[in-house]
Amino acid sequence: MLSYQRQTEIRKLAENAHQKIMDQNIDNENLATYFKSIGLAVINADLSALKTTAYILYNIDKNQPQFVVENALNHRDWIYMLAKELGQLILGWNYQVNQDNHQVTEQINQKADQVDGIAILDYPFADAESQHQVNRINEADADFFAEHFLVPDETARPLLQNLNWSSLTTAQLIQKFSLIYFINDQIARNRLITLIQEVYSAK
Repeated sequence: MLSYQRQTEIRKLAENAHQKIMDQNIDNENLATYFKSIGLAVINADLSALKTTAYILYNIDKNQPQFVVENALNHRDWIYMLAKELGQLILGWNYQVNQDNHQVTEQINQKADQVDGIAILDYPFADAESQHQVNRINEADADFFAEHFLVPDETARPLLQNLNWSSLTTAQLIQKFSLIYFINDQIARNRLITLIQEVYSAK
């Protein structure tokens, strides 16, 4: 479980990123468009042969990251993975630049012609237990980032108040947040738990 200090750090980074990329907008369904508007390329690809559903490339020629996400995901999960990849990039995931990852390069070559000048930012996929523990910590950080990026406090708090949340059931609130923010029910539940706790603690 993340410490309170770490949660505070990640929440701030997530909300700053949301402000820079989406401003006050909450239409996460169009997240890829917002990414592209600030020079963050998003690529759909078939990643079924790989060990992941998303990863990041770095285009050396364009000097910018490119996000690659599995195109078979349902759209809500696709959006979540895109937000999570952003979190891993901002939080300083321990990537290693590798231009010789032929398995990944072949996948990209099927979708794009510009393999030259692209460096693969490898995930630490080592099977060692120590590396597995590091991965779990990084994953928890990235999950927390994605949830707060997609549902930032600045927009969620007033929205919760406007919904007259105390008169609604938990299931109704989850449904409303899922629809408004275009997120799955688990993310909506996680964010609502935090938001409601903050409301009670403020009383």
